[in-house]
Amino acid sequence: MASLSIPRFDRHRKPAPRHPVTGQPPAAAPDSHHQADPFPAPALRFHILGPLEVYRDGEPCTPTAPLQRKLLALLLLHGNELIPVTRIIDALWGHRPPRSALAALQMYVSAVRRVLSPGARVRGGTRQHPVLRTQPSGYVIRVEPGQLDLHRFRSLSADGRRRVAEGRCAEAGESFRQALAMWRGPALADLSRSDLMERYAVPLEAERLALLQERIGADLCQGRSLELVGELGELSARYPLRESFHQQLMLALYLSGGRAEALQVYQRAHRIMVDEAGVEPGPGLRALQQMILDGSAAPHPHHSAIWCPACADRPTANCRCRRTCQAGVHHPVAVSNRW
Repeated sequence: MASLSIPRFDRHRKPAPRHPVTGQPPAAAPDSHHQADPFPAPALRFHILGPLEVYRDGEPCTPTAPLQRKLLALLLLHGNELIPVTRIIDALWGHRPPRSALAALQMYVSAVRRVLSPGARVRGGTRQHPVLRTQPSGYVIRVEPGQLDLHRFRSLSADGRRRVAEGRCAEAGESFRQALAMWRGPALADLSRSDLMERYAVPLEAERLALLQERIGADLCQGRSLELVGELGELSARYPLRESFHQQLMLALYLSGGRAEALQVYQRAHRIMVDEAGVEPGPGLRALQQMILDGSAAPHPHHSAIWCPACADRPTANCRCRRTCQAGVHHPVAVSNRW
């Protein structure tokens, strides 16, 4: 007959404390040794809206080697997303990479890791670098909220658009100005251009111009038409095929009493569109010209803030975005009574 093993009772041992309600012993405290990150990430800031810049704990630490800079820029453009190795190689070397491209890429990754977190060491497959991580098919860079200027630009842009939709143009304009201040020049300006990198820079510039247009619209909403005429004149000359700037210039002149000058802007824009692009001006530009010819009342300044971006193809009366500002705007009078 098998004997039972009975645990020895220690009368001097105190019973473990238990919860007064559940009667269960308390949960074990977490082991701080295992919870701590073995490679804590430093405080990093990344700038790609202009020349590439990296700051670690407030000090500049931007890589200097051209291919390391291009690698880091590509990873930042896809922050927190996996970038396959094949795509990285294509971005760095184009369609004719060297035979040693994979080995070279691994060296560049190691160099960028040393720049971002000099004290970190990657040993084995279980311990990852705190910022630039290896995945089975590629690499991913961890970007925390607020670290990348592109993310801050888009966050401020979204905040401004929300305020415009609520009729708070003054606050929207401030958000737009803060977003545009993130730009220090053309995006990725100091990187050698490849077809792949150009496909990133061009949409980013279009994003900036669209927000600039919205910021001008918010300023028009605040009755600043006269002070915007000079800026819009420069923008329409620098971007002659961008109808929105011609349209806003016409509107600023119209609201400022320059009816004849506004019509001259239309004639110039028409000539540029036909001669350089072979197309007629769009519906928005034509509708504004007809409004001026008729001497009709100008659109409400707040309406102009979102008319071009959202409803450029609709006549003023049918615009789905028309709202009334909450405060601080100038209500228009009939244009036919102003001249």
